[in-house]
Amino acid sequence: MVLEELHHKFVSCKSYEPMEENELMDFARQLYLREELSIVQFRCLIKELEKKGAVPPKTFEDILELT
Repeated sequence: MVLEELHHKFVSCKSYEPMEENELMDFARQLYLREELSIVQFRCLIKELEKKGAVPPKTFEDILELT
């Protein structure tokens, strides 16, 4: 999956445009945890999103808030 596909899947699932790259990062994480993305796809997407300015959660509590 490429970044564009992730974006389209996000819009189709959530019915709105992501406001920032972090939303796409969170969505990619959810897809990976639901085994809808392979580890290779997940890592590639995360790298691309980080290049665009997304930042991962800093603490475990931040991750729990996303689920």
